[in-house]
Amino acid sequence: MKRRWIMMKFILKESLAMLGIKNVVIGIAKNVDPHAPLPASFLKKQKEMEKWALNCDIDEVSDTPVIQGYKDLLQSVGRSVKKNPPTVLALIRNIRHRGSIPNINSIIDIYNVESLHSLLAIGGHDLDKIEGQIEFTVSQKEDVFLPILSTEKHVSQTDYVYRDQKGILAWLDVRDGEHYKFDDETQNAIFIIQGNAHTSVEMRLEALERIENDLAECMPNLEFETYVICSEKER
Repeated sequence: MKRRWIMMKFILKESLAMLGIKNVVIGIAKNVDPHAPLPASFLKKQKEMEKWALNCDIDEVSDTPVIQGYKDLLQSVGRSVKKNPPTVLALIRNIRHRGSIPNINSIIDIYNVESLHSLLAIGGHDLDKIEGQIEFTVSQKEDVFLPILSTEKHVSQTDYVYRDQKGILAWLDVRDGEHYKFDDETQNAIFIIQGNAHTSVEMRLEALERIENDLAECMPNLEFETYVICSEKER
């Protein structure tokens, strides 16, 4: 896995750093295949994480430092944790409602398993649907956002988001945007882990490395690079 520190095409605004997100970890995966058959080794890991999600004590998970960090972020901008639960808690509840882990496509299935493993909120987007640079920031303006499989949401000026020239890719680190989602034709992907005060760069890079390894097992032409983006003040 190549690891490079770059400052082009990505901007982490000081408004976000003031909330405790001083760096963002990014993985870019080229030549992905959403239809790739998942190997037995991954399916075994997926089944183990499904079993954990069905049987874990959700209150204990909610009190872990990583999840507490996401809850603290939401509360710091005046957003309800109950209405906007951190990604992993929402995924666990979805699995319990369904009775099984959702199987969507090979890319999404892989990073969902990693989210359960690490408790990290991982944004996944079709790289080719993004226009211009990505800006990680507090919105600082009233806006609208269309989450995947949902209706339009109002974005407050104090909400943290990341966006490109067209619009918002992810909102509050709990919902990804409809216009940037993976589909049957996706060839290139971007994975974004903003983290919180309790998630080190090393922890997030390790999560991306596991995603890379799982992708590479079933996508032989995969090219994968990771980047660590620092806030404007720290450049």
